Amino acid sequence: MFEPLRNRNYRLYWFGQLPSVIGQNMQFVAVAWLVLQLTDSALAIGLVGLVQSLPNIALSFVGGAVADRTDRRRLLAQTQAITALLFGGLGGLVISGMVALWHVVLVAFLLGAVRSFDQPSRQGLLPLLVPRDEIVRAVPLGNLIWQLSRMIGPAAAGLLIAWVGVGETYLVAGLGFLIALGLFSQIRFEQPIVQRSHRGLGHEIVEGLRYLRTDQLSGWLIGMTFFNSVFGLSYTIMMPVMAREVLHVGSQGFGLLEAAGAVGSLAGSFLVAHLATQGSRGRQLLIGAGTFGLLIVAFAYSPYYGLSLGLLFCMGAANQVYMTNVNTTLQLHVPDAMRGRVMGLWGLTWSLMPLGGTIAGAIAHFAGPRVALATGGVLVAGMAVAMALLTPRIRRVA
Repeated sequence: MFEPLRNRNYRLYWFGQLPSVIGQNMQFVAVAWLVLQLTDSALAIGLVGLVQSLPNIALSFVGGAVADRTDRRRLLAQTQAITALLFGGLGGLVISGMVALWHVVLVAFLLGAVRSFDQPSRQGLLPLLVPRDEIVRAVPLGNLIWQLSRMIGPAAAGLLIAWVGVGETYLVAGLGFLIALGLFSQIRFEQPIVQRSHRGLGHEIVEGLRYLRTDQLSGWLIGMTFFNSVFGLSYTIMMPVMAREVLHVGSQGFGLLEAAGAVGSLAGSFLVAHLATQGSRGRQLLIGAGTFGLLIVAFAYSPYYGLSLGLLFCMGAANQVYMTNVNTTLQLHVPDAMRGRVMGLWGLTWSLMPLGGTIAGAIAHFAGPRVALATGGVLVAGMAVAMALLTPRIRRVA
């Protein structure tokens, strides 16, 4: 799994991602706490999260088109610098006591816009850093960073907020992006990697949409990703409700439920790397998707807390097998000239989760949280079965 780190460029990329993604996870905690301090309103927290998601959703394909026509390494470095500047500015306002809610909303909106360029440049750069035969290991190794950061970032932010304050937490998170900037800036290529184009940005956006319409494999995989984001990953948003109203374990038990899923995802990254040499990625992602959906249903109706912890561990692993194989297949299948646009859409996975949470919340309001989660699980498993039966091309992906 760690063989890609022998490549200097990938090593700089991997170690640069670590402080950057940790800082991003710290920001999620810091902004929620700051909004709560300013407004004492849970609704305001949700609205700020929505403000951050909307520009990311709206501009993701634009960001991908820009990544396909510029130096992705330079674009990634620029997004790190702008993010560090935004974190530092907001942190300074908090420390000085001058911060207002509109400052937080503005920074959240700008961060969402910046991330619409950050994600496709990260994903589009990866295949250029390692030989093609190492991509199957480089993708799960890169995902390992997101799982580690998911455990480290929120905990670090919580401790820093308690010890020194929200403003200082923003400054530390911004420092992570500056470290990433320094490492990304040292990546060197023997040949220029800029995709020169004399066509307008609008033309390239239309060209990318036409590619997704005509290339069935990419379209199906992106569709499965969106479906999973809306109906599968929404279980994470419903987790507090399950902890308090169904399993009756309180905040401490809720924290352990979150940790179980994160540890499962970490284990899933190693499992995908182990399976990478065996091929059959298509079957792996279909089995992972179907298993993930069935496990969601089992978790929804689990009567025991201990069983729920085990199911969440397995859910994290199964989803990681599913999503990592989708990512790897896209990286190997999509031509480099289109990779930024396609991977920009793939990166919307996490931005679409609030939509799924809204749907699940509405179902839970009328039918209860168990039914809400089970509905999503059945849909995810059903989608996997439908894809297995109707799209033999996915089954044949080696």
